[in-house]
Amino acid sequence: MKRLRKLIYAMITVVVLVGITSCSSSEYDFARITGLDYSAVVVDEAGSNGKVVITEQLTFDIHAADEDNGFWELWRELPESYVDGVKVEYNVISVKQIFEDGSVQVFEESPKLYWDDEDFVGYDGKYGPGKWFHSKGPYDGYTNFECLLIYVDGLYRETPVFEIQYEMSNAALRYNDASELYLSLYYGDSINYLDSVKGEILFPLDKMPREGNYEAFTYGTNAHEFPFEESTSKNEGYHTFFFELDESQLTFKSFNQYIEFALIAFGEDRHVFTQFASQNNYFDQDMLPSIRAAQAEFEQLPIVAAQNRMKLFVGSIIGTFGVMILALFINFIVKKTNPMYKPSMHIDYFRDIPNDLDANFARKLVFAKTYTKDNIGDGYAAAMLSLVHKGYVDVEQINPSKGWSQKNVKIHVRNDVPNESQINPVQKPVLSPVEERYFNLILRHAKSGEITQQAFQNKISSDYEYTNRFVQDVKTSTDRIGIVDGYFKNKNYKSPKYTMLGFAITFVVIGILVMIIGNLSIYQTRLELAYGAFFILGFGFILSGLYMAFVSRNYILLTQFGQDEYEKWHGLYKFLNSETLMKERTILELALWEKYLIYATAFGISEKVVKALEIRCPEAVMNSSPILRNPHFRTRAFYATSRNSFSSATRSASFTARSGGHGGYGGGGRGGGGGGGGH
Repeated sequence: MKRLRKLIYAMITVVVLVGITSCSSSEYDFARITGLDYSAVVVDEAGSNGKVVITEQLTFDIHAADEDNGFWELWRELPESYVDGVKVEYNVISVKQIFEDGSVQVFEESPKLYWDDEDFVGYDGKYGPGKWFHSKGPYDGYTNFECLLIYVDGLYRETPVFEIQYEMSNAALRYNDASELYLSLYYGDSINYLDSVKGEILFPLDKMPREGNYEAFTYGTNAHEFPFEESTSKNEGYHTFFFELDESQLTFKSFNQYIEFALIAFGEDRHVFTQFASQNNYFDQDMLPSIRAAQAEFEQLPIVAAQNRMKLFVGSIIGTFGVMILALFINFIVKKTNPMYKPSMHIDYFRDIPNDLDANFARKLVFAKTYTKDNIGDGYAAAMLSLVHKGYVDVEQINPSKGWSQKNVKIHVRNDVPNESQINPVQKPVLSPVEERYFNLILRHAKSGEITQQAFQNKISSDYEYTNRFVQDVKTSTDRIGIVDGYFKNKNYKSPKYTMLGFAITFVVIGILVMIIGNLSIYQTRLELAYGAFFILGFGFILSGLYMAFVSRNYILLTQFGQDEYEKWHGLYKFLNSETLMKERTILELALWEKYLIYATAFGISEKVVKALEIRCPEAVMNSSPILRNPHFRTRAFYATSRNSFSSATRSASFTARSGGHGGYGGGGRGGGGGGGGH
């Protein structure tokens, strides 16, 4: 579970960091068009080729990061393209800068692209500033950028207004049964910076189709289209289509980043403004049905998108149920493949000691179905208590006046420990395999029969190989108890748990990826977020993964005996970890209190028993117990020393042993060559 949690946190952290990095990369150096006043006049005369004369007033917002490094060129894209076999191209007529007082500066045409460094540092003004250059296509890099470049004089923080005029050829196309005027006023990512747009499209009255013989349309913005009006008096001699969009209307997504106008003429006036239009690929063909079909398809886009969003939403719900059913099916298969025994009886609190089980294995058994980390340090502390309880060692103060600090505590091996040379030795309780190894570790380092706690831990840290074997033997002995004594079915008793955890992690990862990749893939399309479809589906994966992680903790291959014993030991753990032990008033035997303390220490909850002891067990009674009469065993100092410090010492020694131990001599193992340099 901890691995699963870490993985989730890691993925969330990556997503958050990417988001923060993206948001923090604010633009401090930019030149944007924020205002567009657009006017297009339809021209149909000999040689005009479907021409439109366009006049634009462009308001720029210039924000240079450095006053000494301002902007030297501004631009307006004029992209060339082929439509129905004819080329849409541009011819720039004039560029002017309009100042706030109404005065005008006319810019001249530059003889070349003002781009190279030597152009900027020149002082003769041959290429600019105060000039413009039309970079025509086809686009192949900065030398043919398909735009109008306006060369300015290192602008820093200003909002200049420029008026540009240019001709656009083949804006009007002629077909056999219709004509079409199509104007793209603005498009692309930079459209998001616009806060005002005004537009006028002017038809000379003699070139304007009569009412009933034309249809006009607008395209773009989040509204899909925008309103316009018509007038025959706004501009004398012209039929004018006009509109004005404010900042609230200028909202876009990636699929509608354009502002466009189209007019279709048909019937008797089908060629009224295209008498001199270019001959395109469909000049002699009837295209009106295709044009109307395309328009109808465009008008249906929001409706179709809404239907698709609903389909995706419903599909995500169905998919979520499918994922949950799959998780249940996986759970069923794992359970069927690995039958689990049920306890003979359910036990809430178990107040007795089930049997004289090794404290280390008792800890392993109790936490077999939880995600609590199996801390071997708790077992070391419990083993020390058990050795004192069974009469093999004592833990004493060196100087009674200096308290129970680590340097003032010694481990004393009892002289009455039985050995082969004694006749009729006093029989002591048998040590468990783990306790025996711990006792042998003490004997190894307490050559004179006693050793200070500090020295004991120092020797453990430095005795790499033996300590490493000790740690491995403790783990092996603990595992062997589970198999030999019939608690677990086999040595791979956690394999079903790990199988389910593997599925759980996979489902959670898929869920997170579905939410991230799925939403990123549709957010900037007409599907938008599809009512949270991918969030729902991703949540279904994550919820199913968490369910499998939750049930996996029960997938331990216990025998029937092991399941029944687990129920008892886990009931004892819950009893010792509850407030019941302190509140009950039944009289408990001293031996039971001793066992409580040993096993509670192994479970990592000794403070609970110590607290209950101080309330329920008189001092006089505790004085008759080898472990309860010693106040050191009821302090944090003992727990910290026997658990944390001892564990740290064994980890250090084991790590050193596994990584090679002593560095040796020769071969460069300890030193290194030398030589000066660097400065």
